[in-house]
Amino acid sequence: MQKSISEHLVLMKSQAEAGVDYRPRTGALCPSCGKPAKITHTRPWDGETRIRYHRCLTPDCVLASIRQSIKSVQVDR
Repeated sequence: MQKSISEHLVLMKSQAEAGVDYRPRTGALCPSCGKPAKITHTRPWDGETRIRYHRCLTPDCVLASIRQSIKSVQVDR
C-alpha cells in the first residue's frame, strides 16, 4: 500500500526532528532529499556530543518547502 502525502510529510518531519548523523567531512544530509543541509545554529559540545540545526535549501525538497529545521548529532570530534 502506498503512503499518502500527509503520512510521508509526517515521517519526514519526525526524522528531521529526531536527528540525523553529522560527519565533519560531509556534514548532515536532509532526510527527505539526501542533499547536504546548511547549518543554521551550532550548540556547544556537551561531553562527547554536539547538536547542530540545519535547513535544506534544495528547491524541490519537501522539508525545504515547509522550512523545517533538521537536527543533527555529531558524536566524534
